[in-house]
Amino acid sequence: MATPNNLTPTNCSWWPISALESDAAKSVEAPDAPEAASPAHWPKDSLVLYHWTQSFSSQKVRLVIAEKGLVCEERDVSLPHSEHKEPWFMRLNLGEEVPVIIHRDNIISDYDQIIDYVERTFTGEHVVALMPEVGSPQHARVLQYRELLDALPMDAYTHGCILHPELTTDSMIPKYATAEIRRQKCELWLCGCAFTLADVLLGATLHRLKFLGLSKKYWEDGSRPNLQSFFERVQRRFAFRKVLGDIHTTLLSAVIPNAFRLVKRKPPSFFGASFLMGSLGGMGYFAYWYLKKKYI
Repeated sequence: MATPNNLTPTNCSWWPISALESDAAKSVEAPDAPEAASPAHWPKDSLVLYHWTQSFSSQKVRLVIAEKGLVCEERDVSLPHSEHKEPWFMRLNLGEEVPVIIHRDNIISDYDQIIDYVERTFTGEHVVALMPEVGSPQHARVLQYRELLDALPMDAYTHGCILHPELTTDSMIPKYATAEIRRQKCELWLCGCAFTLADVLLGATLHRLKFLGLSKKYWEDGSRPNLQSFFERVQRRFAFRKVLGDIHTTLLSAVIPNAFRLVKRKPPSFFGASFLMGSLGGMGYFAYWYLKKKYI
């Protein structure tokens, strides 16, 4: 059974649409194919690609196949309609992801392996080579760019823009992709209606930036109203107030307990002076913040 990073034979009784039968039909239609033809044009070497048009990985695989000029039968798997979760597709890829490619007796269900397999398998005088010769400086540069570009979290960008269309400008995202989100009558967090670990981590990060005096630089200047709204909402949560408290008392909550520990280790004769200094420091701190909020 097909799983990511595996090559799986297609000659199985459960196979929904046999690639071998498709190849046989094509060979009948083109019996006069010249012997000198490139392997890319042999009917027995034709490809069957299961993909979704808007899948980023599918788009890259389709571009590779098209640039090499290969014969490929494309079959659309609609992710919005959850066709990738149907039993017939899960037999191809238990990971429920596209693209999946079929060639001869193999099912290839990993994006990187598909590209490597196509580049390695389909060669010849009339087939474009997209990878330079191994060992050449160009080959090393291509691998470097491939690693760099494949590391970009495009799925996170895509899902984030679908969940938060208000952050985009001139977006081409189809309306049906955001319609369900817009209909929801709930308070949206980073990943939807539920408050998750992602919100905990972002809330703690913003709290620290606020404490360090960087909030006006990054979001309180009006450049990121959604981030400002998020921080205001997360500060109102019970757990946030219990653990971190008000941003203006964070320093006191750290200083005062340590001051009392220091006093306990000193002789009693210093207790009065230490307590007086701590009290004066605390009052001065509150006076500073009061005057800053009132006049600045």
